[in-house]
Amino acid sequence: MRVRAILLCFLVATVSLSGCFGAEEVEIEEEVVIVEDQRIFVTDKYGNDTDVAPLNMEFQFSDVGETGKEPSIGITSSGCIFFIAMEKVMRSCDYGEAWEETQDPVQCSPTTSDPYGWVDPITDRIFNVQMIGLETSWICWSDDDGDTWLGNPHDSGTTPINDHIKLASGPWTNTGPYAAIGALTTNLYETAVYYCYNKLVGIFCFTSFDGGATFETGGQIIGLATTNGGLHGAISTAPDGTVYVTPRVETPTVIVSKDNGFSWFERSMGEDAGTPYPRKNSEVSA
Repeated sequence: MRVRAILLCFLVATVSLSGCFGAEEVEIEEEVVIVEDQRIFVTDKYGNDTDVAPLNMEFQFSDVGETGKEPSIGITSSGCIFFIAMEKVMRSCDYGEAWEETQDPVQCSPTTSDPYGWVDPITDRIFNVQMIGLETSWICWSDDDGDTWLGNPHDSGTTPINDHIKLASGPWTNTGPYAAIGALTTNLYETAVYYCYNKLVGIFCFTSFDGGATFETGGQIIGLATTNGGLHGAISTAPDGTVYVTPRVETPTVIVSKDNGFSWFERSMGEDAGTPYPRKNSEVSA
């Protein structure tokens, strides 16, 4: 009996000590896989991937002090930034650290249905464009970084009812009657100013010879913009004076003027299988 008791005690002791002399458990660390941000990529001019590191850029949030509905931004040669959204023209001349409201309460519109802003890269004129309902647009402008303003409360061309407004400016060309008139009016303003908008399915574009104070020359662009979904007036200008407007059509297309808006022609971007379909409004930069 005593022998059995001794054996039982021995078994209990060896079981309790087995954990002390057993193999030590090795904790396996999981390898941390760093996944690169797939939203950041660099391509060449053909859109192909390139093995080039993205530019190291840091961004700082700046509270403009205005709601950002349909915002536009422009910078004058002095370095002042102009942010236009709703009816306010907000200005910062310290790289976005501080902002102030600059539009004139009399010369500029107190309300808006559709805002747009533009800074002429040649003259530094600041344009504050405010659509008033669908009837017209109120445009005011400043030549001194927003300190003083002039305006025209009915400044939208000869044909009322406008929507999806855009304004741009560019140099006068050497072709066509508009260029000839522009050469005679450079004492009023150096560059051609364009105002485009949508009216139902058509695009209307006007050319100003007095720096955007009036738009009495122009009208509906005949052709693709008339018959095939011209649902906005997105206009861009090139340094050589060429003007581009993009209609909303299935095949990406630009409508081009080489004579300051007097005549227009169309250029398609291709009809291959990879050509995108801009179902919404498109724009170009030149």
